[in-house]
Amino acid sequence: MVEFAAKGAKRTTARTTQVHTRARMAPWAVRAGESSSQAMLERLRGHSAKRDNGAAADAAVADLLAHERRRMAADVHDLIMQDLALGLATARMLADDPAQAVHAGIVVAACERALAAARGMVDGLLSQEERPVVDAVGASARAAARLVPLRFCAEGVPTGLQPDQPTLDAVVHVAREAVTNAVKHAEPTAVEVVLEHSERWRLLVHDDGCGFDSAGARRGFGLNSMSVHANALGGLLRVTSMVGAGTTVEAILP
Repeated sequence: MVEFAAKGAKRTTARTTQVHTRARMAPWAVRAGESSSQAMLERLRGHSAKRDNGAAADAAVADLLAHERRRMAADVHDLIMQDLALGLATARMLADDPAQAVHAGIVVAACERALAAARGMVDGLLSQEERPVVDAVGASARAAARLVPLRFCAEGVPTGLQPDQPTLDAVVHVAREAVTNAVKHAEPTAVEVVLEHSERWRLLVHDDGCGFDSAGARRGFGLNSMSVHANALGGLLRVTSMVGAGTTVEAILP
């Protein structure tokens, strides 16, 4: 009996000790749980703030690019198209003079092409944000090609796929600059532009013009401008050319 009672007393004491221990631990456990939850909440808030800051930064860049496009469109219209229109009107009057007709006709044709190209650039700059990438790149390349036959292929672009605004701006810029350079310097009989997307955007502009020695050639403003646009987005620009075999410009963009 004494032994049984002692064992019972020990069990009672053990249970009492466990209860007191749990009671002492309970506030600590609550505090630990609160601390863990608070830390998790702070981490979530931090991630959310980063996302919000990233979205705000993207929106700010998009607004800045839109403002810059509107400014460029206004400059092209006010500083270039106005004088082109005046020169075209004057050349047309000179074309009525038989003694000036031949030379005036050349000037009229050049002014008409330049005015049409400038008008296309203005339209592209102002409507670029609403246009699908395939339409924007195709229109920009065709305007830059002027009278040179141009083939545009975008079969490698999945239906409905659209890049973000900075990438769209870069693709359009590179297409326009590459075709413009080909028409101005290579005397091509044809230009081909290919746009495709797999994991990244890829633009190819190839002409069958005179080409150049890419090893010893100095980069002009056009090539530097294309490189800047591609590199700013973490992409790259390759230019390959051979005398008598044409030139290929390749842009890879994320």
